[in-house]
Amino acid sequence: MDDAERRSTPARSPSPAVADDSPRSLTPRGIWLEVIALYLGSCLLIRVIKAAVDGGLMANDWLVLVALVFFYTPGLAWRWNRWEAAREITDPEPFKPALREAAKWLGLLVIIIYPLFLVGYHVLQTEGFHWFTADVLGMKRPYPRFSAGHGFSGGVWLTLAMQLIYQLICVGWAEEFFYRGYMQTRLDTIYRPDRFRLFGASFGLALPITCVLFTLGHSLVTWQWWQPFIFFPALVFGWLRARTGNIWAGVLFHAWSNSVMIVLDHIYGITVLDPTTFGDLLGDLSNLFRFGG
Repeated sequence: MDDAERRSTPARSPSPAVADDSPRSLTPRGIWLEVIALYLGSCLLIRVIKAAVDGGLMANDWLVLVALVFFYTPGLAWRWNRWEAAREITDPEPFKPALREAAKWLGLLVIIIYPLFLVGYHVLQTEGFHWFTADVLGMKRPYPRFSAGHGFSGGVWLTLAMQLIYQLICVGWAEEFFYRGYMQTRLDTIYRPDRFRLFGASFGLALPITCVLFTLGHSLVTWQWWQPFIFFPALVFGWLRARTGNIWAGVLFHAWSNSVMIVLDHIYGITVLDPTTFGDLLGDLSNLFRFGG
């Protein structure tokens, strides 16, 4: 090619850079740093939100920000390290068959677990906790005896219905999305996810580790004496994630478990459902769809 041809030939523009969306290669230590940063960061944000609501700085319906923290925090794993859980874990397609399977698991677990659980709850609330704290521990202010004697009025039924929706969306779905959708799945990249097998589910150390962090997370936000018991339903949530391959059986069972405790605590007079909280729950759900997209 002579000089004239070279001058007449347009210069080629450089090829545009192609974004590399492949996950960053991290050591187990690097993955743990990511998990702990997101875990402690979310706990801190939630503690601040609850303190602001409890202190009157924010209205009760802004507690929905807690759910948004759980939904959006895992996105930082993508921004930092280009990692996210497979879509079939958090948002399986087609969704209806996955939801039907989740509902079947919910029904089976309710039949297996809750007859014995209801008997145990009654015994502990009427006599068991009082006997242990008074006679065994010798506490001056033992746990009181509670009895089933509180019914449901019309206003309470409406609040209960809204509470069920709230537990499903803002608690069950949000917490399972973060802990089982993100954390358990992320830790499975460190620990062999097929190390153990139980009732058809293969899982590794990620399951019990996530259960421990899930339990501690509640105490880091607000301490309650009964919170160590959260570890046991958490094992079921984690097992369901491993058994079904997605979070939705855990979402339903999580919401069911919380809702049953709300109903039982009302019936036994431990914490009574307040009809005036209907507006707060409705506001929470409205804000979730408003700001959550």
